[in-house]
Amino acid sequence: MRALSVLVLFALTTGSPAWAETCQEKFMRILVERNELGPVKIHVTQKIKGGMASKNWNYQDGAGNWMSEGIEPANLPWTLVQGDTMYSSTDKGKSWKKVRTLDAAHDPTATEKLLRERAKTTRQAQCSTEDLNGVPHEVVQATYDMLGQFNAEVSDKYWVHPETGYIPQLETVMKTKTFESYTLQRVEPTPDLQLPKP
Repeated sequence: MRALSVLVLFALTTGSPAWAETCQEKFMRILVERNELGPVKIHVTQKIKGGMASKNWNYQDGAGNWMSEGIEPANLPWTLVQGDTMYSSTDKGKSWKKVRTLDAAHDPTATEKLLRERAKTTRQAQCSTEDLNGVPHEVVQATYDMLGQFNAEVSDKYWVHPETGYIPQLETVMKTKTFESYTLQRVEPTPDLQLPKP
């Protein structure tokens, strides 16, 4: 067992091509694992072609619960998910009304399975380096299919911190035959995040 451990360590530290991750493999891994961030707040800007643009804060506690706080337009309702229940607020979080119980598709295990299926369709992967806030980041981007009822082509672009692997920014372009959207997400770690209790 010790000999095997030494062999694995040697292969990893010598940069053997057999252990190297291709750009496409890296994108596929990020696509599946990117939601394992711990508590975060995300500034989201979305533009729908031929439609409205919106901005919001999205808060995620790392355990599957989240809240969306509308910024622009100012009258956007807020949404909160706790466990398997979705709530809505029209008074900026002062009160919450149950909207519905979520189906099994929102289960983390089902979500991971779905992401793995999407990852299998990955194509046109590209890796490069770009500065983000004065820090060089690895940029990993590719296109994949969102199979199922929506049936969309999706292109994601991730900025990956070279030392921590953290993804502080990502862009998504989604296209169907009748719909196209652009989304920019800026992600900030928020270890002390506390979501409302409706």
